[in-house]
Amino acid sequence: MQSNTPVGQFAGSAVAMMAVRAALVAAALAAGWAQAAAAAPSGAAPAPRVAQEPPCRNCGVVESVVRVQRPGQTKGIAGTPVTPGMAIGGVVGGLVGNQFGHGGGRTATTLLGAAGGAYAGHAIERNRAQRTAYVMHIRMADGSRRTIEQSVALRKGSHVVVEGKTARLARTHHNAQG
Repeated sequence: MQSNTPVGQFAGSAVAMMAVRAALVAAALAAGWAQAAAAAPSGAAPAPRVAQEPPCRNCGVVESVVRVQRPGQTKGIAGTPVTPGMAIGGVVGGLVGNQFGHGGGRTATTLLGAAGGAYAGHAIERNRAQRTAYVMHIRMADGSRRTIEQSVALRKGSHVVVEGKTARLARTHHNAQG
């Protein structure tokens, strides 16, 4: 029988509070065990570790880019080293040189005119065939510095891969995966 005294009511509420606390602790423990069981099922192997790639030995960053003009390659006539500019310059120079001097001196001025004309004609031809190149200074991943000259410029600050005597843009991890 329950007593109607204040002490009896207090004792009943204290027991009820202890029961509620015990239920809350049990629920919390059960939830923690459920999460642990879901995260690592028994008997399952641990998640595989992703191996990191070794540092790229050929990778670097472009530090500077300088545009330069280089003489172009000239082609000889019929497989010879004589270029059209040399031939035309030699003929014109020889004709002009022949106009000067008398006797043996005329022969000398003709030869000098032909040689000078051939040289000038070849120089003019090479200048017309100039090409643009880009000299890039690249700081490599190991701290060394490489100089690459090629016909395609890469922007300063670009991450590049050096392959032999050329450099190309490095692929990003995003592009490699997708």
